[in-house]
Amino acid sequence: MKKILILSAFILILITLSTHYYGSIDNGDYSDSAKYIAGDYSAKTRISHSFLYGIIHSPFVLIFQNFLIFKITSLIILFLIIYSVYIISKKDKKAFLLAFFSPIIWYMAPYINPIQLAGLLFLWAYYFIEKYNRENKLKPLIFSGILMGLSISFWNTAIYFTILLLVVFLFNKKFSHVILFSFSVLIGMIPLFITDYILFNFPLYTLLKTSYSQLSFVVFKETLYASSTSNKILDIILVLLFLPFYFWILYKPSFYKENKKTVIFITLSIIVILSNPQIRYIIAISPIILLNVLKTIDKDQIKKYLIFSIILILLLMTPYVIQIKYNINNSISGMDFRELLLNYNHITLSKDFKSDLITKDINDISRNFPNQTFLVGNEPDEYQYLARFYWGKNVNEFVSIQDYDLYMNNKSVLLSKKFMPIPNIKDRRQIFIEVGLSKNENDKTDYNNIRYAISFKEQIKEENFTLVKKYNYLYLFEKQS
Repeated sequence: MKKILILSAFILILITLSTHYYGSIDNGDYSDSAKYIAGDYSAKTRISHSFLYGIIHSPFVLIFQNFLIFKITSLIILFLIIYSVYIISKKDKKAFLLAFFSPIIWYMAPYINPIQLAGLLFLWAYYFIEKYNRENKLKPLIFSGILMGLSISFWNTAIYFTILLLVVFLFNKKFSHVILFSFSVLIGMIPLFITDYILFNFPLYTLLKTSYSQLSFVVFKETLYASSTSNKILDIILVLLFLPFYFWILYKPSFYKENKKTVIFITLSIIVILSNPQIRYIIAISPIILLNVLKTIDKDQIKKYLIFSIILILLLMTPYVIQIKYNINNSISGMDFRELLLNYNHITLSKDFKSDLITKDINDISRNFPNQTFLVGNEPDEYQYLARFYWGKNVNEFVSIQDYDLYMNNKSVLLSKKFMPIPNIKDRRQIFIEVGLSKNENDKTDYNNIRYAISFKEQIKEENFTLVKKYNYLYLFEKQS
């Protein structure tokens, strides 16, 4: 078995480091923030999440001029999760085996995302709060709060799981313990507060920005960026499929009676994930579920667990293996198992990776037209691809077509919402609350003198720009006087 584990680990490492796939959800936020902090990002940032994960990777991005470091840290963190499950289970070899062959571990390996790190911190936070629940000692409670605060610092969505942890495990405890846990969470969030103060002059910037972004989408059904292909039913099925096999055993009356708080917490966590079903979220609670499943399953069930997991691993690793040599459907970000299922009826393979073609085109354009500011369209955030893939120094800036339009129309607000209840009586006053997103007032870009534009299509939406040249994938336009 030891040889099988070593071979499997080697295969996981080899595929992760070889595949061109880096994840397709939010990966740009973290790679772009690392590149921006490294001083090698020829554009303004539009980051919706914490900069902290990008900051700790930025020195390596600067030195090696690529994003491979994210995959290396992902593998290290995932192996630490596996080892943590082993340690917390009091060195149960079955725990190590089942954790290693958890499909979510293999699925998340190539992802540029802090959720792996958040999941590791969350696992130990659960361990300590569960220990506090048994022993009623404050030290484990403090450790749990600090770890959850750190988890939020790297992955802001962890705040929902923090609330669940607090409500479920502290609802019948002294109020002073609730305050102590909450204060410990704030201590853990200090790195985020410091980062936001240095970058934005406001320590709550990221939390408020992320909250407003989610609120505008959920409540107002508005978003500033294009959403990925969605299929809610498929996403729910995949989330349930990626939960540790036999997770339903936790609902046996005998187990529930002895582990009531844990089962309630896991149930609420699954409900939260299913409200916005994404496979990657499973890494946050999968190790916790696995630790509890281990308490009840027998040898025969362990065999079935491993068989099911290995079959699922083989399926989900297929697109990663394909993308070692081939680009699927000419996609910039690549495809994972879910996206392959959504596009099963029209799959195409190409030896040319779109990201490589874009990189070559940008290098050619910057060499032929050095030290220029380029307008990029037609979508608001397409400029990010060019800034992400370009590693040279010949470009002044890649400018979003959205910012260009705002300037040309003398506008600054991208999105705003006002809440103003109307009184039913003859009151002289009305209160209102207004929130919004706008351009940065400290914008130094010389929009009037932009001479060239780049588009992913044969036309660009702005007037007075005519096509100059078609490259491998990009189109270059020049502004006419």
